[in-house]
Amino acid sequence: MNTSRIVLVDLRDPDAEPPDVVAGGVVVIDHASALVEHAETYLSLLAEDMVTAVVCVAVGEASTENPLDGVVLSVPPALRHATVLWVGDTQGVDWAPERSVPRPVEQPGDALDSLVAALRVPTLFDQVVAVAEGLSSAAVNPGIRLVSSAADPVELAEARAAAVASLCAPEHSVPHDLGASIGRSYLPSSRDGAVLSGPVQTSRTEALRRLDQVAELARTLGTTKALLYSPRSTERLGSQVVWAGQAVENYRRAVAELLNRMDGHLQVGRPSFEEVVALGVPRPREVDGGEIAADLKQAVDARLDAGAALSALAQDLRLVAVNSGPQGCTAAVDEVQRRGPLSLEMPRFRTWPLPLVTLPLIFVACALLTLLIGSGWLGWVAGGLLAAGWFGSGWLLLARRPGPEAECGLEAALPPAVITYGVAGVLGTVFGIVVGQMFAVQLAGWLVDVPPWVTPVAAVLTVLLSAAVVVLSWRSAVQDWRGRLRVAQLRAAVGDLTRTAEEVTAREWLPMQRRRALAAAAAEVAGGLEEIATTLGDAGNRLFVALEVSAGDHARMVRPVPQELYAVVRSDLVDVCRSALEPAWPAAAAVMPTPQGLYAQRLDRLLAEYGGDVRRNGLMTATRFSHDPGPRDALMGRVWSESPVALAALRSDGSSDMTQLCRSGQLGYLSTVTEPGLVRFAPARLRQVLERDGAHKALVADPGVVWSEGGDFVGTVRLLPLRPESVRQVLGGVR
Repeated sequence: MNTSRIVLVDLRDPDAEPPDVVAGGVVVIDHASALVEHAETYLSLLAEDMVTAVVCVAVGEASTENPLDGVVLSVPPALRHATVLWVGDTQGVDWAPERSVPRPVEQPGDALDSLVAALRVPTLFDQVVAVAEGLSSAAVNPGIRLVSSAADPVELAEARAAAVASLCAPEHSVPHDLGASIGRSYLPSSRDGAVLSGPVQTSRTEALRRLDQVAELARTLGTTKALLYSPRSTERLGSQVVWAGQAVENYRRAVAELLNRMDGHLQVGRPSFEEVVALGVPRPREVDGGEIAADLKQAVDARLDAGAALSALAQDLRLVAVNSGPQGCTAAVDEVQRRGPLSLEMPRFRTWPLPLVTLPLIFVACALLTLLIGSGWLGWVAGGLLAAGWFGSGWLLLARRPGPEAECGLEAALPPAVITYGVAGVLGTVFGIVVGQMFAVQLAGWLVDVPPWVTPVAAVLTVLLSAAVVVLSWRSAVQDWRGRLRVAQLRAAVGDLTRTAEEVTAREWLPMQRRRALAAAAAEVAGGLEEIATTLGDAGNRLFVALEVSAGDHARMVRPVPQELYAVVRSDLVDVCRSALEPAWPAAAAVMPTPQGLYAQRLDRLLAEYGGDVRRNGLMTATRFSHDPGPRDALMGRVWSESPVALAALRSDGSSDMTQLCRSGQLGYLSTVTEPGLVRFAPARLRQVLERDGAHKALVADPGVVWSEGGDFVGTVRLLPLRPESVRQVLGGVR
């Protein structure tokens, strides 16, 4: 037989309501004198298909016509298939068969209550039924030696009050940044998936293309191609620079518009979602409400296990709800606005690419070349050609200067070139001709002593030097102009704008739906916790209300509440609150708020069930509200260490002193001829404690000990059969 549920029926109270469902084991408490009268009730109980066994606890004596006939109990036929425990006296006497005389119990109390409480443990119930059947007697009288591990009612009430106060405390009992584990769990670690497209991306591509084009034109400007070829890509370089700056500004405006729309939609829902997406932002990621609810539940459970108060946890969740919702991107919008307007200014090119400081050089070079070649038409031609070269180079460089829109041009550059480079060259040539004519004899005499190769080499060097000065002057002017062209800065600005847009998209836009779902879920759970905390502060204080204690019991109240007892009660209440909060998780997953008052109603019902469970089965029994066995194991270890008599009670045998549930004058009704039935039992939780202790290995391995799954008692029940003549079988009794 394996009974999983025990039902208690008390037939002594005619006004008591019968149990709703009769199933499993049934413990019936009845007056011994009313067994025959209630025969029909017993018959109906035994006939129930779901009833595994019936234990009848008959209290008192059955009245007979002849008090001297030795009959103490009248049993109807309906109880033949039930186990009858006769309790002649609810307090009993301390007695050991054939070893001691009966004496008053050391600690007066209602031993019947202890017996019934023990019988309500399914494992012990089954064992008592099995042992009683082995005695082959119509009725047996129980003797008990029990040590209760039940919590003291006063200590239990104080532990409950402390646990309720702890759970309902407004302050943060355990510092913890809940937002670190929940509120920011949706934030991406990078900008993956935030690549922009559409009009914004098109404007970015155009800006970069034009900047690249300007950079290439600036590089080309220093080459021969920019000076001599036709057509020239650098002819309208100024316009290209302006257009590139405008393209960058257009991109900045596109990013600003995108961020403005995104900010408006996130904060007030306008403009519409499609209007934001139309600018090129990706669609937000899909959200898994079940995943959010699971993550939130895990974080809440961890905080409750860490000792957080309900109201403090609710405050944390309110902060998470505020911080997790879409925050908008006002700061990013302001940053983009502060950057504008962007433009690429056309640096002013040198007015004289071939510097005016070269005019003396032009004069000297032309004069020197004329003198080196010699007098006559050949020297004049050489000097004139060099002067023309200087003039043409200066004129060309002036004409190729890039302006705000286009280059200066040959026509515009001709007058200044003539006035400067042309005049200097002509004057130098004329000066060389005049000097050559005036000092022809002296020069001829001097040249006689000069090697013949010096003159042509000097002439060639003069020409090469002139060409080098022209080339280096142009490249120097171009390099100076390039250094003041802010292409790299605008390219960096484009990168910053792109990074800002993508970061905001990744941080605010892509997780928008998750942010909203998480904010709604956190708000829902916070509301549930607040409702539960408010209800617990009132309804929780109705649990385990201690009875009024007498003045003589005040010494028992001096001891502080054991920490292990407080831990058990608080752990149970936390699990009750968890159960009351269960509707929050599907509501969070579906983003659908629960009706007002639902959590309070659930908590009221669950607290009533929990209180009833503790009253019926004892606090040490692992209720369905408790998921952590640790606190109860610790409490059991403390109770065991503080109750040395528990070991003696568990090791009792059939001849040990026990509280026999009858009066001393009723011991004669008991049979001591046969070996009494013995049931030794203890909670399985105690066995786990003893296994870790290691000092009671023999007791743990004792096959005679029944390790029950519940109950608050450790000890032994002795079943002594009644003498056959003390039990009268009454025929009939059934109407």
